[in-house]
Amino acid sequence: MLPTAIVLTILLGIIAYIWGYPHWLDWREKQLFQRPLPPHWQAILGDRLPFYRQLYPQQRQKLAAKIQLFLQQKQFIGCNDFVLTDEVRLVIAAQACYLALELGSNPYPRLDTILVYPDAFQVRQVSSPDGYVVEEEETIRAGESWDRAGQLILAWGTIAWDLERWQDGHNVIFHEFAHQLDMGDGAMNGVPKLARRNDYQRWQSTFAAEYQQLLSQLEHNLPTVIDPYGATNPCEFFAVVTETFFEKGQELQRHHRQLYQVLQKYYCLEPLINC
Repeated sequence: MLPTAIVLTILLGIIAYIWGYPHWLDWREKQLFQRPLPPHWQAILGDRLPFYRQLYPQQRQKLAAKIQLFLQQKQFIGCNDFVLTDEVRLVIAAQACYLALELGSNPYPRLDTILVYPDAFQVRQVSSPDGYVVEEEETIRAGESWDRAGQLILAWGTIAWDLERWQDGHNVIFHEFAHQLDMGDGAMNGVPKLARRNDYQRWQSTFAAEYQQLLSQLEHNLPTVIDPYGATNPCEFFAVVTETFFEKGQELQRHHRQLYQVLQKYYCLEPLINC
């Protein structure tokens, strides 16, 4: 006779298949909403994540449910002998889930595995600047988000650095998971899947104007609230302004009000102040 746990797992799998996976995830999140995180997990989040201490009780409950569901869905792998701990998994999962707190039960459907390196890692980048000659170069990365492989790579050293310097506008977890949100509609183009069809026109017009403004500021050596890396392409622009929105929200609102409003409508969150 099969153990009870295995039987329940099989039955849940059958129910999920018949009912539909998105519906099952919604149901599962509602069940987990009633289950608080273990006290030592809550202590880790309260100690390491400034925004966690400022969440309303209802938001904490919702975040706890999403974290538990995320940890059940996604595989974590330590690379280069990096040892994964509860703290590592929680810090990553909590920030990924906070980013998508109001974006449904399965905001990262293409993501299966999160690879965690102890520090920044080297990758080989192939490019063809003139369309003819292929060039290879080694670059140092703190994170990467892959669509086809279903993988996301993070450097724990950079994550720890970000936590010590909250609200400096840099957050590798927000950045790489924003790329995952960008892929939610099947294409990485700087436009995530939006709630309503008429939201796309405002998004595209606002982002196009703001992207060009950033290019112009950099061309004229003017100071910018948005990190210059956002000028790389529209995909990186979305990821970078997501970091800016959550870590330097007041400055973004002051200098880029329309961009702030579009992001606030998408994330359905207000950036926290004085973390």
